Amino acid sequence: MLIGRQKELAKRQRELEERRRKSAERQKELEERKKKLAERQRELDELEHAYQQGNFQLFVVCGAEGAGKTMLIQGFCDWKRRMFLKSTGKDITTLQNFADTVMKHYEKPRSQPLTSWDSVFKFIADSEQGSRMGQRLVLVLSEFPDPSRRDDQFMKMFKSAVDQYLSRTKIFLIVSSSDTEFVQKYFLDEGALLHENMNGFIRVEPLSENITLDDATAEKMADEAARTVKGISNARMKIHKITADEVILREGETNSSIYRIITGSAVCWFKYGTDDEYVLASMADGDCFGEYSALTDNPNIYTVVAFSDMLIMEITKDDLITFVEMNAKNAIDIMSNTARMLNVMAVNIEMLRSEYPS
Repeated sequence: MLIGRQKELAKRQRELEERRRKSAERQKELEERKKKLAERQRELDELEHAYQQGNFQLFVVCGAEGAGKTMLIQGFCDWKRRMFLKSTGKDITTLQNFADTVMKHYEKPRSQPLTSWDSVFKFIADSEQGSRMGQRLVLVLSEFPDPSRRDDQFMKMFKSAVDQYLSRTKIFLIVSSSDTEFVQKYFLDEGALLHENMNGFIRVEPLSENITLDDATAEKMADEAARTVKGISNARMKIHKITADEVILREGETNSSIYRIITGSAVCWFKYGTDDEYVLASMADGDCFGEYSALTDNPNIYTVVAFSDMLIMEITKDDLITFVEMNAKNAIDIMSNTARMLNVMAVNIEMLRSEYPS
């Protein structure tokens, strides 16, 4: 009996360790996804800005397979009411799957089955017009239509559905595709069938690699940067190597210098390390940060964390005027960063207003 109990305890211990292992793996995946989404912040901001306008929008998202289109769209849709269609390769199968998804989403009884694309889009539009749900729908058509249906006749039907049905709603419609020729032909070319229907276009490029700077490479790049920069006294001494995940600036603390990225990328967070943290912006080569505290003597309003290994140049107050005079483009970079932060904050304020009207 004792042996049996020991075996049972050992089994439970193994099960507990397995759950812990899976939980750790899941947490690691979530952290990696969060980092990757942080590098997509500019695209997320563009989608969010359009979404907040509240009227019908048609956005096209294009990029090679594996570039990160799905991750970008899913990140944008995280807290929103949404419906996904992903093509399966056979039109009849895709149509039936989509019709089933639509019926399940609206939980509506229907006497006649949805047997055509036109009837599906009309049903969605009618349902949205009669819906009492306050939040607008994000309708995602991924790799739409199927390769076998990418012809003039099918796309004319789709345009008609957009013109007659969907445009009467507040739906945020996203069409994503890996076929650049298809997107060019039907959306991007001047005079293309759906060119005037399109409100926005995002080309998703593969994320930059999370580089590791060895000491020799870092020294060489720092020496080169010090030789080319103008207006910085003891420039080589003000170039610092930062490792991935290192906190460079922290919200609530003050700093007296502005920083310019020589190489690498960083993520700008609000409420970093708390349950309410969210990304304000991502930054890469040439971008500047830290200007708010350095110029106002007030505490930082964000935290900057290195996404990859980096080289950054410190620009002290003593060097700032000369640096800007001799490197005019950097003044634009500093102002652009400030404007970008203000724009992101404005979007977040509008989001809070929509959630809490009072």
